[in-house]
Amino acid sequence: MTEARREAILAAAKTLFEEVGFEQATMSELTARLGGSKATLYRYFNSKEALFQELLQRSAREHSGAMFAMLHPCGGSGNELPPDAMEALALLNPEQDVTSTLKVFAERGLKTFQSLRRIATRRILIAAASNAEVGTQFYEHGPRRGMQMLARYFEGVMNAGQLRRADPWVAACHFRALVESEVDEPGLFNARPDLTDEQIHATVARAVDIFMRAYGPA
Repeated sequence: MTEARREAILAAAKTLFEEVGFEQATMSELTARLGGSKATLYRYFNSKEALFQELLQRSAREHSGAMFAMLHPCGGSGNELPPDAMEALALLNPEQDVTSTLKVFAERGLKTFQSLRRIATRRILIAAASNAEVGTQFYEHGPRRGMQMLARYFEGVMNAGQLRRADPWVAACHFRALVESEVDEPGLFNARPDLTDEQIHATVARAVDIFMRAYGPA
């Protein structure tokens, strides 16, 4: 094994993850791009996850947004939220009825981000976050940005009198927690199947009902 070969593997893996995303990338495709045998590749890295974690560590050390782009291909420069997140956030129209808007937004969020495939990637990120730089970088480039946009929506509808006055960031945190409360932990522990449309609809209806009881206008 040589350092030059290891660096070549990492460079090829980074390109592959950026092109197709972590979920679609395979060790077979990486072997085909590098040449040689899969057995040789596994002598350097025993899994796709191990490769990805190494790239996450490097990205954090370089203080770049590249790791977010590896998770979500076609997401622009790596400093932007991925397209599916932006599509969900675009549903937050402050000119429409709040209850209906939150239901549509939350259903899209559960369907997209609580799929077992997405949760499998999240487990890898949680493990990699034992390195504080990795965890902080991913949080700042991803979840925090999404939550800031949700908080801005809540601030707008509060100003319009459609919700009672409160801290918009806290309201965003409460809303997310309510929406995910029934499904997130079972998903992380691989203790449930993928959610059906009926389950998503019912889960969101309960969450939005509780949220509006707490934050609805007086």
